[in-house]
Amino acid sequence: MILTKELGAMLYWAEGDKTKYYFVALTNTDANILIYFLKWLRKYYKIDENRLRGRLYIWNNINEEKAKEFWSKELNIPTEQFTKSYISKSIPKIRKNRHEFGVCRISYGSVKIFKDIKDTIQKRFTN
Repeated sequence: MILTKELGAMLYWAEGDKTKYYFVALTNTDANILIYFLKWLRKYYKIDENRLRGRLYIWNNINEEKAKEFWSKELNIPTEQFTKSYISKSIPKIRKNRHEFGVCRISYGSVKIFKDIKDTIQKRFTN
């Protein structure tokens, strides 16, 4: 796996949450994308593992505990660090293909990291 500061910043630029400046967050159904993001955070920033948070967005027909166990195992984050899940009503007409464990959002509160990522994007990828 190639981990560079630039690749992580590009991933964040494309998929990361940019609405708040006091945390970094990435949401996806693909565990490999979230695994990469976490490895990148762990490599380039000194993070306190206890401050990592997960949150699930699931349909009401998904077993919440099984989903938390799946994401916890995949991402190496204890289930206790997952906040309250968002559970949506299942409406088959809207979305037919659903990830069996829902969507996972990883967040880490840090103004410093957010600003560094933003600066990296600005310096490397924009005019």
